[in-house]
Amino acid sequence: MAGSKYLILYNLAAGTSWAYIFALTVNAIYQGQTTQELWKDVELPLKAAQTAAVLEVFHSAFGLVRSPVMTTLMQITSRIWVVWGLLHPVPGPTTSGSIPLLKLPNFTLKLDLFSLLLAWSITEIIRYSFYALKEAGRAPYFLLWLRYTTFIVLYPLGVASELTMAYLAMPTVKKSHLWNISMPNAVNFSFDYYYLCWLAIAGYVPGLPQLYLYMFAQRKKLLGPPKAKRQ
Repeated sequence: MAGSKYLILYNLAAGTSWAYIFALTVNAIYQGQTTQELWKDVELPLKAAQTAAVLEVFHSAFGLVRSPVMTTLMQITSRIWVVWGLLHPVPGPTTSGSIPLLKLPNFTLKLDLFSLLLAWSITEIIRYSFYALKEAGRAPYFLLWLRYTTFIVLYPLGVASELTMAYLAMPTVKKSHLWNISMPNAVNFSFDYYYLCWLAIAGYVPGLPQLYLYMFAQRKKLLGPPKAKRQ
């Protein structure tokens, strides 16, 4: 019972945090603010919400939830890297740049901070709301459907936006020698964060299809027609 109450409170708190981030993002779009102006408002709540998600790895590891540990770890690690490894140390390019995705007569759809926060926040509002109500035994079907349907669009959008942050940050990471450790030094050790970033980017190649297919498998399991019983 204690574990269940904790999970309900955790999911409610996390869902509320992401709802606040979503509200800030939508308000910025409505007010015509730039992504840099949005970053000033959303930086602290985003860092808090995403860092707190590290707890979910422990939830999985200690059996509080049924989610696979490695799947949870992959998703949380990639987001922590985007927030603390890209947006935090390289806020200029990442919070002001963009990549045009689709040009329409009066509008250009871009991958930028707006698309990142919208994809993340909508996903998390649905996910945490569903888990909180599920833990309380009151999850409605429409939330189940949203949980295992909206990812079809939001997950690729989120990943594309994450990689856009990396693309925008990489020149500055390389030029500034961010967090590099050069030899010679007392421990005879060198480190180049630029190459670590490329390693993280390469991790999306196996990680994306694995997580995406896992969600489709869950969708089929939970939303598909019930299996016929054997006679």
